[in-house]
Amino acid sequence: MAAIGAAALGLILLPLPVSAQGALRDAYCTQISENDKFASDGFPLTDAGSILRQDRANYHRFGQRDPGDQRDSTFRSSGARERIPAMLDRGNTDRRVLRRIVRGTPYVCVDIYRRSIDVFLN
Repeated sequence: MAAIGAAALGLILLPLPVSAQGALRDAYCTQISENDKFASDGFPLTDAGSILRQDRANYHRFGQRDPGDQRDSTFRSSGARERIPAMLDRGNTDRRVLRRIVRGTPYVCVDIYRRSIDVFLN
């Protein structure tokens, strides 16, 4: 029996996103609040990566948790939280979600992979 190629079957094969190629390591959901949009020194944060990082600092370091914030085991240390912006850049988060984080106070969920994170609205 001859092998049938994907094109012959009418299938379109697309490469998987980088994060989808690795195993999910951790996940959590969190409420982004106005409190998450300011660094510990009061400096306003203007990008989604920094806001997500501050959200985890507020959760783990400062105990400032919003209703609905969930625990994660990945970003307990300051060093791990420092990686959040770069991990977000390597992920596949929709730009509309990033804008909602910066401009609003959405409830988001975060999938954590080895080198990246993906964020989506819940």
